[in-house]
Amino acid sequence: MSWHEKLPLSTIIVVIIAAGVLLAAQYIFPPAMGEGEKAIINDLDYLKNNIKTILDSISGDLESASGELSAGDSLSSPEVQVVLDGLWNRSEYALSYATVNPDGTITAVAPEIYSGSVGIDITGSEPGDTIVGSEEPLLSDAFIAKEGFTGIEIAWPVLSSDGEYRGSVLAMADPSEFLAEIIGPIEHEKEITVTVMQPDGFILYDRDSGQVGKNLFVDEPFTRFKNLMMLGKTIAANDDGSGAYTFYKSPDNTGQLTKKLAYWNTLKYLGKEWRIIIFKDAIQG
Repeated sequence: MSWHEKLPLSTIIVVIIAAGVLLAAQYIFPPAMGEGEKAIINDLDYLKNNIKTILDSISGDLESASGELSAGDSLSSPEVQVVLDGLWNRSEYALSYATVNPDGTITAVAPEIYSGSVGIDITGSEPGDTIVGSEEPLLSDAFIAKEGFTGIEIAWPVLSSDGEYRGSVLAMADPSEFLAEIIGPIEHEKEITVTVMQPDGFILYDRDSGQVGKNLFVDEPFTRFKNLMMLGKTIAANDDGSGAYTFYKSPDNTGQLTKKLAYWNTLKYLGKEWRIIIFKDAIQG
């Protein structure tokens, strides 16, 4: 009698499913992890939770402002500037604030240095089209601002008392700045490096600031390394996991290559995903 004739059908199904999971899980965390890997997963959770706290802070301010603005006649009234100035005065992470009406025209901004933007139509490009096309809170994809830094927009809809969409209040931030506040200390303490990127490969944070704003799948020097490209596709396709690749030893030592280990997790926020990746040198031996 063969083994499958001795086992009940339900047990056979479980065995087959388990085998399939093991074969497919080349980069997924294994069930039995060493203390080092457990510590890295804890570090990933720490980073994810603290990044979310900052995004929640920006979103919370916008939600409060939206409530104030909904009581006004329109987003073109003088009271709108007062609300935006209040946001700016207590801002910790945003670089600027704005309101846009339903057709995408900027009606007010803060701080005053950006006052020349009033009257500009933000449609016709991203993230403007997405913001105007949505009546829900949203986080934009990252973009290169005209000033040259990497930017993101968080938008919160402004609704009248009867639910009519009046426009949105926006906050623009440079993610590399607030991510550095969280990540920098843990990189130094744990002797690791961290990258935060979108699933499309756009890099939001890296200790090597020259990599911020680049795309893993498009730009040099990343595309020179086939195994990095393969790992990048795995990272893009999976919320969490681990893998290995070969790359420059450090930003200051691009003449030496070394094998590195990568561990990642995902922050999901207002419809977007950020991959948080911890890198460490593989133990050579």
